[in-house]
Amino acid sequence: MMAPIVLLNGGPAYDRKFESKSFVLNKTYAVALVAAGAVPIMPLEEDLIDEYAELADGLVLSGAQSYTPRPDLAEDIETTGSSFRDRFDEKLYRAFYKLKKPILGICLGFQEINIFQGGDLENNFKFKEGKEHMMIPHAIKTEKGSVLNNLFGDSFIINSRHNRRINKLGAELKITATADDGRVIEAIEHESLPIIAFEWHPERMRSELPEAPEGPDMTPLFMYFVDLAKKAAAARKR
Repeated sequence: MMAPIVLLNGGPAYDRKFESKSFVLNKTYAVALVAAGAVPIMPLEEDLIDEYAELADGLVLSGAQSYTPRPDLAEDIETTGSSFRDRFDEKLYRAFYKLKKPILGICLGFQEINIFQGGDLENNFKFKEGKEHMMIPHAIKTEKGSVLNNLFGDSFIINSRHNRRINKLGAELKITATADDGRVIEAIEHESLPIIAFEWHPERMRSELPEAPEGPDMTPLFMYFVDLAKKAAAARKR
């Protein structure tokens, strides 16, 4: 059986002159997918989103700059290209959602999935809570029966890197992990579709990396997602 194809989004390069023509992506996402048995490809043309969704067996919404749901909230929207990525990612998400194909959200992708399902975010929560979640390891607690609980148990260390958190949970989503203090949602799953998302960076928590951080090897998480994509591929060929 051929390896499943997984669409892996990038973001526009942060350059005013060339942002609409250049994409950037940390290769660790692709390396994690390849190690799990997938063939990752990057979408480059907004007009071909429906074709990408038909071709690929799964979608990964990767991490990047924070989500900017409205232009009036993003002072740097012209320099970061956020509006373009937000629009592009939402179209990708809705195309794969319509076909009920597997979707994995990481960091920004986690935030986007919540937004696309009608939820919202709280910005710079650390100033109210007094707790940092940028570039620090900390423990999370998982819900029984969730993908994370089945793979890694009740509690483990992750590598946080975010300054926004879910405020209102999106429709048809359920919380599957929170920070150890219970104040930050760290993982969600769709109630009925193969959609999972994580606020941290599991692609950087793999034993194959030269400097793997604290916490469990996250390769089994990518293997779980790729297995979902394999099932989607098998269904597509029938």
